[in-house]
Amino acid sequence: MLTMDRLGRKNNFLLSAVPMLLSGILIYFSYVSPLLIYIARLMGGIGMGWIMSVLPVYVSEISRPSIRGKLGVIPVAMYTFGIVAVNLAGNYLSMYHLALVVIGICFIFLATFVGMPDSPYLLLMYDRQDGAEKSLNFFRRTRNVQRELFSLEKDVKRQISEGTHYKNLFTVYSNRKALMLMVFARIFQQLTGTTAFTMYNQELLQDSKDILEPQFGVFIISFIQVLMGFVSGNLSDRFGRIPLMVYSSASCCVCLILTGSYFTIRDFSTISLPSWFPLVLLTLFFMVFQIGIGALVAVILGEIFSASIKPKAICVVNMTFSGTVLLTTKFFQVSRDYIHISVAFYGFALFSLLGAISFKVFYPETKGKTLEEIQMSLKSDNREKSENSTIEK
Repeated sequence: MLTMDRLGRKNNFLLSAVPMLLSGILIYFSYVSPLLIYIARLMGGIGMGWIMSVLPVYVSEISRPSIRGKLGVIPVAMYTFGIVAVNLAGNYLSMYHLALVVIGICFIFLATFVGMPDSPYLLLMYDRQDGAEKSLNFFRRTRNVQRELFSLEKDVKRQISEGTHYKNLFTVYSNRKALMLMVFARIFQQLTGTTAFTMYNQELLQDSKDILEPQFGVFIISFIQVLMGFVSGNLSDRFGRIPLMVYSSASCCVCLILTGSYFTIRDFSTISLPSWFPLVLLTLFFMVFQIGIGALVAVILGEIFSASIKPKAICVVNMTFSGTVLLTTKFFQVSRDYIHISVAFYGFALFSLLGAISFKVFYPETKGKTLEEIQMSLKSDNREKSENSTIEK
């Protein structure tokens, strides 16, 4: 995050390929020592965290407002697709051959992305108007970008004037509000239980193994997540981010209550339920999760912060995200081992409901707005409070 403004979005992308490349190389040579696998996983984690931090910023800054939702969900959908592809390839390739595939993909990325322009926002932050104009020419596929360039230049200057230090993340009202919204969005996203269910998917699908082997059930769920990710982008640019987030969280709540009820009835009654229930309910859960809160939190993350403070804000949000992943996964494991698995589902259902209410009440719509218009909407609440205070005096 410290390098995102100094080196630029594009250079950070290129640098993020280095730990991914090292990860593949270390796995290939892991026959020398098993320790190399641990180091490779560490490198892979660093690279993935790096990429997923820069990606929402870059996509939001190069996109037109009308298609920002469609483009913003592509990284989320392709992330899931990558996991599915590697898992499938792993059935036919050895670990060493798969490492060579990863190394090859890294080199392809480096060779193709090196010619991409940087974000026009980043270029204007360093007064590189010519570079910003060329960037807009490339992404808009037209040379008639003077009006947009002038507007962006004015917006960037205003945002930079608010300060670029960590303290400005908390002292500027719009920054503070955006940070709180995104921290809680990430928390509510993980409190649906999605990461825990992903880790324990095969175990949760054991009851349905007479119909479908758990590993195939996991593949179907992952494939549906990819499709729903793309659907989410189209719907969000048409109906808005917030309605989809509310619908998604509320629907997750329903699916979780039904799944928890299934496990309660299975273990504490003599009623016999169809064995396909877990497969259907978990598939529905991941469908409604991905169509809203699963894909769109990353989109809003790239939209809602001022250009002056965006890297630092995303750093804080990502640390919160990582901590919540650990807590929710542990909560699921402890509930399953020491209480009952249904407790985890009911708990996640409650937080999903709270998330739906929070998205409805507190979150501003970003659909169709420029990044500057989003900043102005965040500031509007503070202006109204100031005006009301003045009137009362």
